[in-house]
Amino acid sequence: MLFRTHLMFSIFAILLMINFVNDKLIFVFMVLIATIIPDIDHSDSVIGKRLVFRPFQFFIRHRGMVHSFTIAVLVSVLIAIFFPVASLGFFLGYCVHLICDSFTREGIEPFWPFDYKIKGHLTTGKKYEEFLFVFMIAVNFVLFLIITYFGFLF
Repeated sequence: MLFRTHLMFSIFAILLMINFVNDKLIFVFMVLIATIIPDIDHSDSVIGKRLVFRPFQFFIRHRGMVHSFTIAVLVSVLIAIFFPVASLGFFLGYCVHLICDSFTREGIEPFWPFDYKIKGHLTTGKKYEEFLFVFMIAVNFVLFLIITYFGFLF
């Protein structure tokens, strides 16, 4: 999926969870940062275009190790050890990215190093993803209004 679609799904997850966290700013920041990290292995991604991350792309293939729940858990545990308040946001953002990519034709290897792959039917950047992007903008807007008006979701 494209960065903007990942972003809309992450905002959706933020809106669902925001009332259950104490440090809202750190939570939002970590979700948004973690949403882009799995694409560090792709040279055309928002983060992968950065020269400093290019060496990663020589050693890991796109949609391989970095696109796994194994790495999401390992990094989240490390963050929890040193900065516990940030770990939930990181884990949520990373997992939202992986779940979204699992619906694409390229799929993901969710339990790396095992060779099992999950694939969907969505083609990255095509009309169906465009529809999802616009749909999620609308859903996020309505959800934001509900939370703003009632002060909570349900």
